[in-house]
Amino acid sequence: MKRLLLTATFTAALLGALLSAPVYADADTPGVYVILDGSGSMWGQLADGTHKITAAKEVVKGFAADDYAGRELAFRVYGHRRKGDCTDSELVVPFSSPDKAIAGMNTFADGVNPKGKTPISRSLRAALEDFGDRPGEIVLISDGIETCDEDPCALVREWRARNVDIRVHVVGLGLQDKERKAMMCISDAAGTEYKDAQSADDLAAGLKEIQEAVGEPGDNTPPEWRVLDILATNSAGETMRVQGTARWEGGEPIAVSSNGHNKVPQGEVEVTVGVRTWNGNLYQPVTHTVTVAATGDTDLEIVVPEPPSVRARFVEGGEEHRGSHVTGLLDGEEVLGFRAKDRAYIDPGTYEFSSKPNADNELAVTESFADGDHKEILFELVQTVHVKFAMVSTDSDIEFVSNFELWQGGELKYKVHRRNGVQALPGTYDLRLPLLLSPYVHEGLVITTEDPQKHRIEVPVGHVTIHYRNADGSAAEDARCFLYRKNEEDRWVKDRNSQTGQRIPLVPGEYKLEGWSNIGNYDAVLFEMTVGEEKELSLQNKGDG
Repeated sequence: MKRLLLTATFTAALLGALLSAPVYADADTPGVYVILDGSGSMWGQLADGTHKITAAKEVVKGFAADDYAGRELAFRVYGHRRKGDCTDSELVVPFSSPDKAIAGMNTFADGVNPKGKTPISRSLRAALEDFGDRPGEIVLISDGIETCDEDPCALVREWRARNVDIRVHVVGLGLQDKERKAMMCISDAAGTEYKDAQSADDLAAGLKEIQEAVGEPGDNTPPEWRVLDILATNSAGETMRVQGTARWEGGEPIAVSSNGHNKVPQGEVEVTVGVRTWNGNLYQPVTHTVTVAATGDTDLEIVVPEPPSVRARFVEGGEEHRGSHVTGLLDGEEVLGFRAKDRAYIDPGTYEFSSKPNADNELAVTESFADGDHKEILFELVQTVHVKFAMVSTDSDIEFVSNFELWQGGELKYKVHRRNGVQALPGTYDLRLPLLLSPYVHEGLVITTEDPQKHRIEVPVGHVTIHYRNADGSAAEDARCFLYRKNEEDRWVKDRNSQTGQRIPLVPGEYKLEGWSNIGNYDAVLFEMTVGEEKELSLQNKGDG
C-alpha cells in the first residue's frame, strides 16, 4: 500500500491518525477529491465583500459526511506554502472515510494562508496518481487560471481520450470573463457543468449541485454508460444553456446539462431540461424521450423557452461607465447578482435592482418582467472626477509625505491616497494635511468638472535644521531625533521620528526637540516657529554627567 507523509500543519493526534490510513484505502470505493486554490489572489473579495479564501474555508468546513456515503474523500491544496513556486501542491488529507476526511479538512482549512501561484495541471496530475485504479470525481475550487505555463484543458482532454473514469468539476470563484472562459474550458473538456460563484452563497450552492450530480453509488448505476449531448436552442435558433434531469426505467434520475457530455445508459431515456434562472428555477422545462444508441454518441436537439432576461448599463455625464456588480431583489429577497453587461435570466416579476459603483453613487432601479421580456436597465451616475493632490512647503518644495482628507460642511467626505488620489464630486472643499507634527488646512479648494485634475498646494512653514554635537562641541554624525509640537489641547504630540542634517518644514507653533538616548545624553530644546523663519538647532551631548 502506498502511504503519504503529511506536513506538520496538523496536530500530532490528527497526523498520527491520517498516517495510519493508506492513500488507497479501498481501490474499489469511488472517490471524491477536492482541490482548493490557496494562491495569493484568494485574498481578493467576492461581490458580497467576503474574502474568497474565507468563503472557501467556510464552505469546505460545511461538508457533511452523510452526503458522501459509499465514497471516500481526499483534500489537496495548492499555492498555500510558498510564493512563486509552481511545485507547491500538497495532498493534505488522503482518501479516507467521509467522517475522517472531513475532520482533517476542517482542521487544515483553518490554517490555509494564501500566498503562491496556481499550479492547476500539476495538482490534477497528482490527483490522478492519488486515485490509483479507483473511479470518482475531482472538485476544483479556484479563483484564477493556471499560472505555471501548462494547459489543464489539454490534460483533461487527454484523460477523456484515455477513458479515465474520473470527472473534473470546476467552481470558478469571483472570476472575470477571461478567467471564466479558461476555467469553463476545463469543465467542457471533462464533460461536466461549470459552476460560477460570485458570492459565498453561490459557492455553497455550486458545490451542493456538484454533490447532487455525483450522487450515491448503488445498484441502480448502469454498468455501461453512453454519451448523450444536449443541443438546446430558443425559438430563434440561438444556443441556450440548459439543465435538468434524465430518467430511465429502473434507475434514479441524474442531473444533465448542455454543457459537456452526459453519461446515461443505452435505451429509452426521458430528458427534462430548461434554462435555469437566477431565481433557481428551471424556466418552463420541456420533456423529450430519446433513444440512446448502443455505440457512439447520441445527440438530442431540443427547443426550449427563453426566460425573461436583464442587462445593466451605466452612464456617467453622458458617457458609458464600466459599472459594477448589480443585485436584484424580488419581494424583498435577494435572488440574483450579476455584473454590468452580463445577461441574467430571471423569473417573471417586479425586481428592485441596486448597484454602488462608488461611494457617491448608490443607485436603484425598479423594473417589471413578463414572459418574453428582455430589458436593459439604466443606472445614471452622478458624475465624479479623479483628483490628485500634492502639498509642498513654501520656498523649498519639500513634499509632505501623507495621505489627505477632503472636508465639506464640517464632515469628512473623502480620504485621499497620496499617490492614487480619489474619485470625488466636483465642489468646494477644505483639504486637510492630517499630520500631528505639521497639520494644515487649505480652505476653499475648488474641484472642477475636469477629469482628471491635479492640485498643488503650498503650505506656509518655517524650516529648522538640527545637528548633533559631541561633548566637546565638535560635529557628530547625523542620526534620528524627536520633534514634538504643542497642540490645541496643550499636549506635546509627535507624528514620526525626524532626522538631523535635513531642512525640516514646520507649520507655525511651539515645538520641543529631544535627542536619541541611544547615542548620548541630551537636554530637550524648546523653540517656536513662524512662517518664513529659518532655524539651526544643536543637540549637544552632555556625556555621562
